[in-house]
Amino acid sequence: MLSRREASIFACFTDTAVAPEPALPPVRETDAVAFFDDWLRRLPRVNRIAMRGLLWAAEMTPIVGFGRRLRRLDREQRHEWLRDVERGPLAETRMIVKLLVSAAQLAYYGDDAVMLRLGYDAEANKRRGDELRRAEGRP
Repeated sequence: MLSRREASIFACFTDTAVAPEPALPPVRETDAVAFFDDWLRRLPRVNRIAMRGLLWAAEMTPIVGFGRRLRRLDREQRHEWLRDVERGPLAETRMIVKLLVSAAQLAYYGDDAVMLRLGYDAEANKRRGDELRRAEGRP
């Protein structure tokens, strides 16, 4: 669903929203962009168009205060831009940014390697649950 440019915008926005390094892997080493692309594919067409439009808005709006698009800003400028938008005067804008930040967080923190680094092992939890069900005689 995503063009190369849109994938790059989402990766940059995700890096800005979650600021993973140095403790966690960089966005490029996760499946965050692939997850977001698959999620978009499953959305109704109108929602998909809207989300892609929000990506482009995130790419272009820093031009107003910083003179450059999101992907052209350095990391500190991107964080400053996001903080400014999250604290902006319009509640509607803050909610839209929260939507994009939430999508970025879901995509990034849903990566198996990231979850393992944070101490959550989904496979181990599933094995424990399966063993408990067998021990209790449940299906």
